[in-house]
Amino acid sequence: MPDPEMTALAGEPLPVEFSHGDVWHPAVLLGWRHAADGTCQLRLQFVVGGLRRTAWVPLPDARLPRPVGPVRAPRRSTAPRTRPDLLLPDRDRPLPSVPRPRAHDDDLSWV
Repeated sequence: MPDPEMTALAGEPLPVEFSHGDVWHPAVLLGWRHAADGTCQLRLQFVVGGLRRTAWVPLPDARLPRPVGPVRAPRRSTAPRTRPDLLLPDRDRPLPSVPRPRAHDDDLSWV
């Protein structure tokens, strides 16, 4: 059976990590392929012993890199999520007057 075609990323390779020997190693994603049985493999590039290598890795053995350092919770703003409509009047101030539409002649261009 012929080897399925690889789908390559457009642009820069995506940083990922892959598991080998219960340790996660840094790599970059070059592309992926789908097999007839429904599985997916990723084409990764990584450095081992100072040499650049590429290999097909099963999808479950790869992940996006974990953040380094303390993970912070997102800041919650104390400001309201929306601001009041600026066209609403204050209780003490009346609505501004709205000009009336101009009167126009009937359109006779289709007669």
